Amino acid sequence: MKIMLDTNILISAFIFGGTAGHVLDTLFASPMKYTLYVSEYIDSEFRDKLRLKRPDKADYIYQAYRKTNIIFCKSTPDILCDLRDPKDNPVLSDALCHNVDILLTGDKDFLEAHIEYPSIYSPTMMEEYLKRT
Repeated sequence: MKIMLDTNILISAFIFGGTAGHVLDTLFASPMKYTLYVSEYIDSEFRDKLRLKRPDKADYIYQAYRKTNIIFCKSTPDILCDLRDPKDNPVLSDALCHNVDILLTGDKDFLEAHIEYPSIYSPTMMEEYLKRT
């Protein structure tokens, strides 16, 4: 199963842990079952937000994250959707371009957009899914 990680998931997991951190730990523990993706757009946004939120540890956290079992993929120059927040368009476009099954995000705009594909899961929804499988 192909899962794209949104920036807010990366921030939550790598800075705070919590549900997002637990979910990523579970996904990392099953690399044959789950393939995790981060696009260039999301990667750049994550790096920028790390520098704002944790300037003292941004480089350390970023380097540790880059050593994980994540596929870092190209971003598409095409905008394949039209969401309420224009900053979300590249994220969903990249998810569509790379044919992921799930976009894992805490962004309520995605969760409320009624997107049919890919499936949109919050950390809590993903945690429930993982418990059932």
